[in-house]
Amino acid sequence: MKKMRSHPLNILENTSHFLILLLLPLLRALLTSHNGFYAWISGAWFDLLVLAFILALGIYSWFVFVFSFDEEGIYLRKGIFFKKYRYLAYHDLTSISVEAPWYYVPFRAVHLRADTDGGSTQLSDFSITIHRDLAKHLLIVAKCPYLKSSDLKRFYIPSNFYIAVFSLITSNSLTGVLYAATSISKAGDIFGKEFRDRIVNEFTRITEILAFGLPPAAAALGYAILFCWLISFLLNLSQHLKFESARRGGILEVSAGLFTKRHYAITVERINFLIIRQSMFSKIFGFFSVFIHCTGYGKKKNEMSVLMPSGEAQELTSNLTMLIPEIPLAKKQIKPKLLNLSRFLIPPLTLILCVLGAGLLGIYFLPKLYNILLFLLIIIEIPSVWWLVIKTYAFFYTGIGTREETVTLYYTFGYQIIACAIPKEKITKVEISQTLFQISTKCCDVTFFTYGEGKRRQKVLNLYLPEVLKLLNLSEEQLGLKPRRKFTLWKEAAPPPKKKKRQTKEKGKQKSNP
Repeated sequence: MKKMRSHPLNILENTSHFLILLLLPLLRALLTSHNGFYAWISGAWFDLLVLAFILALGIYSWFVFVFSFDEEGIYLRKGIFFKKYRYLAYHDLTSISVEAPWYYVPFRAVHLRADTDGGSTQLSDFSITIHRDLAKHLLIVAKCPYLKSSDLKRFYIPSNFYIAVFSLITSNSLTGVLYAATSISKAGDIFGKEFRDRIVNEFTRITEILAFGLPPAAAALGYAILFCWLISFLLNLSQHLKFESARRGGILEVSAGLFTKRHYAITVERINFLIIRQSMFSKIFGFFSVFIHCTGYGKKKNEMSVLMPSGEAQELTSNLTMLIPEIPLAKKQIKPKLLNLSRFLIPPLTLILCVLGAGLLGIYFLPKLYNILLFLLIIIEIPSVWWLVIKTYAFFYTGIGTREETVTLYYTFGYQIIACAIPKEKITKVEISQTLFQISTKCCDVTFFTYGEGKRRQKVLNLYLPEVLKLLNLSEEQLGLKPRRKFTLWKEAAPPPKKKKRQTKEKGKQKSNP
């Protein structure tokens, strides 16, 4: 096998985190210096020496990272001070991803990652920047064990409208806050603290102009949230435009991206479960978003494991049957009893009353801050009341259904409405738990743990215990009637060993005497 190295761009990738800390301040000092080049050199010689050392270390790490591949798998050798050897067999890979950022295009380079179920939850098992043609060849070889020449390729391509709907649903202000804060901080590192302060002051001045009678602090908070949500929406939109998923043989392929193009090859038999998500707004308008859980897909920061960005109920069943017929949805067979309705409503009602009481007390003792406190009270009460709406709907929606191949869970988490289909062979443990308040009404919570990196679980709340036991073919004697019970389902216990028959002394004597 021919030994190969990564693309030379990998040198900059290995050292970029350290180079940026020295290179940009050095260049800025050079441009703003009025004492000439030699004076700048005499003052920055130590920084330049550190810069050269970092660059030399990056070149050496690139040189010692060697890989090769054949029809069976990928072979790696890396390590600066301690050599590490690794072998990744194709039949153990869960996914392979190829990412091509726009700034890699002139160099014909892409970033390739490969994952197995036994690696790190944060890092890929194999990650390298290589030439685009080499990545295509490796992808073809890696997919060969799961493909036949007779396999047809079936495509799913959503409209841009569905992608925009998906971006609206999944966008949140927290992502925008992190992105904006990082951008402003980096700008401050490059252009100096004065530039960063100027951005903040300019934003404050604009919010004061557009306050429209609101308190300046409240207006600044509102516009900051709106601005950060808009950033998150644009990031999601650019990331999922040109979305396409296809199925051929045992491989599911997903590609998307406007500026940074991403392509994933996923082994279908390694998919751990399927999730259908909705918000209350998307539920009202009939839109669904479908995700899958597979090691390596959606592993990168700000990346989602999307199978169908958005679609209506009419398209959901047909497209899922086309792409993943191995994980069908099961109809709901058990659901909460009316007696347990209060267990859904008490948490949001408690939050609403606590927020209302705290707000009224604040207004009573701090009348000078009436406008600000009233604004904050309304802002916090809106999501609390909306949570009450979600939990009321959850009572009618929650449940479990089973089929020969899968178990389907229906539940809500936060503000999301979720349906999760899990293949039975991917379930590692099922846990039934009861609090002291649930025992009297025979109510219980059921948690399903699934196979994969890290701890993955899906929890369904407030189901009727006798119905759960009947559905899962269990009895109360097996559980021991404890407040918290753990057991594993759908795995047959090994038969007890057969006892060897003892030979009697008479038989022994008969055998000894011919």
